[in-house]
Amino acid sequence: MGLEAYNRRISILAADETENDAGEMVPGAWLPMMTVWASYQPVSDGEKLRAAAVEQRTDARFRMAWLPGRAQINGRHRLRFDGHDWQISGVKEIGFREELELTAWHVKKAPV
Repeated sequence: MGLEAYNRRISILAADETENDAGEMVPGAWLPMMTVWASYQPVSDGEKLRAAAVEQRTDARFRMAWLPGRAQINGRHRLRFDGHDWQISGVKEIGFREELELTAWHVKKAPV
């Protein structure tokens, strides 16, 4: 994929862990680790049907150039795109260290 296809800015987020009163480490706020250029592709309804997904959620794929620091991205991270948080559900290397593809679902905020 050419660089012109990386036309969206996304931030990779990591949970800030804090210690609770019981001495356990618990996730806190989501803090930015890095901001990168990526491509965005919504997962089609047909793909969801073929995968037998019955949940009503928005899934998408984000692709970015592979770099050593990005190899640490995993399912414990989130990404922020267009002002919304997405939970990373899959990370796949495309080619030999050419690109990373992140599959993620849109995190809906609870009603206030």
